[in-house]
Amino acid sequence: MDTSRLPEPLRARIAEREARPAMEKARSLLRSYVVDTDGTDEIREQLLATARYNTYYLRQEVAALEEILTADLPQGTLFLLVSVDGGWPLDHDPTDDGATVFLGELAGWVHAAIDQAEQERTDR
Repeated sequence: MDTSRLPEPLRARIAEREARPAMEKARSLLRSYVVDTDGTDEIREQLLATARYNTYYLRQEVAALEEILTADLPQGTLFLLVSVDGGWPLDHDPTDDGATVFLGELAGWVHAAIDQAEQERTDR
Protein backbone atom coordinates (compact mmCIF):
# COMPACT_ATOMS: atom_id res chain seq x y z
CA MET A 1 0.00 0.00 0.00
CA ASP A 2 1.45 3.33 -1.03
CA THR A 3 0.96 5.68 1.90
CA SER A 4 3.18 8.49 0.63
CA ARG A 5 0.24 10.74 -0.27
CA LEU A 6 -1.56 10.30 3.03
CA PRO A 7 -1.35 12.82 5.88
CA GLU A 8 1.42 12.09 8.38
CA PRO A 9 -0.89 11.11 11.30
CA LEU A 10 -2.56 8.51 9.10
CA ARG A 11 0.79 7.19 7.83
CA ALA A 12 1.98 6.88 11.42
CA ARG A 13 -1.16 4.95 12.41
CA ILE A 14 -0.74 2.56 9.48
CA ALA A 15 2.93 2.00 10.35
CA GLU A 16 1.97 1.36 13.97
CA ARG A 17 -0.62 -1.27 12.97
CA GLU A 18 1.82 -2.96 10.59
CA ALA A 19 4.47 -3.19 13.31
CA ARG A 20 2.24 -4.98 15.82
CA PRO A 21 3.35 -8.47 16.88
CA ALA A 22 1.67 -11.44 15.19
CA MET A 23 -0.25 -12.40 18.33
CA GLU A 24 -1.73 -8.90 18.60
CA LYS A 25 -2.82 -9.00 14.95
CA ALA A 26 -4.42 -12.41 15.47
CA ARG A 27 -6.25 -11.11 18.55
CA SER A 28 -7.49 -8.18 16.50
CA LEU A 29 -8.88 -10.55 13.87
CA LEU A 30 -10.71 -12.60 16.49
CA ARG A 31 -12.02 -9.59 18.36
CA SER A 32 -13.24 -7.97 15.15
CA TYR A 33 -14.89 -10.94 13.45
CA VAL A 34 -15.55 -13.73 15.97
CA VAL A 35 -16.65 -12.13 19.26
CA ASP A 36 -20.42 -11.80 19.68
CA THR A 37 -21.30 -13.59 16.46
CA ASP A 38 -24.14 -16.02 15.99
CA GLY A 39 -22.03 -18.57 14.19
CA THR A 40 -19.73 -19.27 11.31
CA ASP A 41 -22.08 -17.85 8.67
CA GLU A 42 -22.00 -14.45 10.34
CA ILE A 43 -18.21 -14.57 10.63
CA ARG A 44 -17.89 -15.34 6.92
CA GLU A 45 -20.36 -12.60 6.00
CA GLN A 46 -18.45 -10.01 8.03
CA LEU A 47 -15.13 -11.08 6.52
CA LEU A 48 -16.55 -10.82 3.01
CA ALA A 49 -18.06 -7.40 3.70
CA THR A 50 -14.66 -6.16 4.85
CA ALA A 51 -12.82 -7.79 1.95
CA ARG A 52 -15.17 -6.13 -0.52
CA TYR A 53 -14.12 -2.80 0.93
CA ASN A 54 -10.41 -3.39 1.60
CA THR A 55 -8.21 -6.47 2.08
CA TYR A 56 -5.10 -4.73 3.38
CA TYR A 57 -5.51 -5.46 7.10
CA LEU A 58 -7.22 -8.79 6.54
CA ARG A 59 -4.11 -9.95 4.68
CA GLN A 60 -1.87 -8.85 7.54
CA GLU A 61 -4.05 -10.46 10.15
CA VAL A 62 -4.43 -13.81 8.36
CA ALA A 63 -0.65 -13.92 7.79
CA ALA A 64 -0.15 -13.31 11.50
CA LEU A 65 -2.68 -16.01 12.34
CA GLU A 66 -0.88 -18.49 10.12
CA GLU A 67 2.43 -17.47 11.73
CA ILE A 68 1.21 -18.21 15.25
CA LEU A 69 -0.29 -21.51 14.13
CA THR A 70 3.24 -22.65 13.25
CA ALA A 71 4.95 -21.04 16.25
CA ASP A 72 6.11 -22.88 19.35
CA LEU A 73 3.79 -21.33 21.93
CA PRO A 74 3.24 -22.13 25.61
CA GLN A 75 0.56 -24.73 26.26
CA GLY A 76 -2.89 -23.18 26.46
CA THR A 77 -2.05 -20.10 24.39
CA LEU A 78 -4.19 -20.98 21.38
CA PHE A 79 -7.04 -22.20 23.54
CA LEU A 80 -7.06 -18.87 25.42
CA LEU A 81 -6.77 -16.93 22.16
CA VAL A 82 -9.93 -18.55 20.79
CA SER A 83 -11.98 -18.88 23.97
CA VAL A 84 -11.08 -15.58 25.65
CA ASP A 85 -10.08 -13.17 22.88
CA GLY A 86 -12.49 -14.67 20.37
CA GLY A 87 -15.19 -15.61 22.82
CA TRP A 88 -15.67 -18.80 20.80
CA PRO A 89 -16.77 -21.96 22.62
CA LEU A 90 -14.56 -24.96 22.08
CA ASP A 91 -16.93 -27.39 23.74
CA HIS A 92 -16.08 -30.22 21.35
CA ASP A 93 -12.33 -29.99 22.12
CA PRO A 94 -11.34 -27.40 24.76
CA THR A 95 -7.62 -27.70 24.08
CA ASP A 96 -4.94 -26.10 21.94
CA ASP A 97 -5.68 -28.78 19.35
CA GLY A 98 -9.32 -27.73 19.20
CA ALA A 99 -8.27 -24.09 18.95
CA THR A 100 -5.84 -24.96 16.15
CA VAL A 101 -8.66 -26.54 14.15
CA PHE A 102 -10.86 -23.46 14.60
CA LEU A 103 -8.06 -21.01 13.78
CA GLY A 104 -7.19 -22.99 10.66
CA GLU A 105 -10.83 -22.79 9.57
CA LEU A 106 -10.84 -19.05 10.30
CA ALA A 107 -7.74 -18.57 8.16
CA GLY A 108 -9.49 -20.45 5.35
CA TRP A 109 -12.57 -18.22 5.66
CA VAL A 110 -10.39 -15.10 5.47
CA HIS A 111 -8.65 -16.37 2.34
CA ALA A 112 -12.00 -17.32 0.79
CA ALA A 113 -13.42 -13.86 1.50
CA ILE A 114 -10.39 -12.17 -0.03
CA ASP A 115 -10.53 -14.43 -3.09
CA GLN A 116 -14.25 -13.85 -3.58
CA ALA A 117 -13.94 -10.08 -3.21
CA GLU A 118 -11.08 -9.98 -5.71
CA GLN A 119 -13.03 -12.15 -8.15
CA GLU A 120 -16.02 -9.83 -7.84
CA ARG A 121 -13.76 -6.85 -8.64
CA THR A 122 -12.41 -8.50 -11.79
CA ASP A 123 -15.93 -9.52 -12.91
CA ARG A 124 -17.09 -5.91 -13.01
